[in-house]
Amino acid sequence: MKRITAKEVALSGVTAALAVIAVVLSYYVAPATVAFYAISSVCLSLPLLAGSGRGAVLAYVASAALSFLFVGYFHFLPYALMFGPYPILFYYLRKYLKKTIICLPIKVVFAVGSFFACFFLMSLTLEDFPILDSLSDGAKYALLALGLALVFIVFDYAFTGLFQTLEKRFGKALGSGR
Repeated sequence: MKRITAKEVALSGVTAALAVIAVVLSYYVAPATVAFYAISSVCLSLPLLAGSGRGAVLAYVASAALSFLFVGYFHFLPYALMFGPYPILFYYLRKYLKKTIICLPIKVVFAVGSFFACFFLMSLTLEDFPILDSLSDGAKYALLALGLALVFIVFDYAFTGLFQTLEKRFGKALGSGR
């Protein structure tokens, strides 16, 4: 097994710090909460640009622990379950499966599953979505899942484009060699 290098540890530390800053800002700047969670995902892609999956996992674990300490359980969950693991999942699916037609359904299932895990762990109820009052509970859950899947597909498209752009610009500088 290849040893972790000082460069990987340093990049992971910087990445973790940037991700924690984004999560803390999501706590204090309420109108931009989701945007800052998305920025935390982009921050976690830095070690992945260097080709270091281990570095990204290390950064994710460190940033999740620090985020929990700084913002508490309620604001930690979306990062820990959705936005933090997503770049790592994205990287490994891209590395090993490569085909969008196979990867996209896996990512959508991950996103919807993570959302509903957050939904129940945060003790949210269907009454928290008053726009859906006229529907049955099953229809509410289905509509939430469909809406989330559509929003996630847009997010995934934007993340993929941004990742490819960053890889072209900074991949060689960070050491991936692409």
